[in-house]
Amino acid sequence: MDDPINETILLICDDEDRATRLMAALDEAQVSVIGPFTTAGLALAVTAHTGPTVALLASQTTGQRSAEQLAQTLNDNWGVRSMLLDETAHAAVETVGWRAPDDQVARVRRALSRAFAAA
Repeated sequence: MDDPINETILLICDDEDRATRLMAALDEAQVSVIGPFTTAGLALAVTAHTGPTVALLASQTTGQRSAEQLAQTLNDNWGVRSMLLDETAHAAVETVGWRAPDDQVARVRRALSRAFAAA
């Protein structure tokens, strides 16, 4: 694989099959992954003790907080920005403070696309 990206991704996904595919793709791209987590509470607890550089929101959470609320809390508490897996949905949140920078999002998307293309 090409040069690995220097990211540690906190994966939020409530679909086991999708999470497995995403984790395999990121592993193929030599990207560190923490998760997957289905609830915001668990993701927040783990973030307090790990060092994710970006949260990848592949679905809504199954707990009391929405994925967007989780993203806001991750940014407020630890400065961890988030990206939505769905590109259209991600583009729609371009003005929120928790949105990951475009260059960071592009690196993650390139890693995912290379790994999915190789499969």
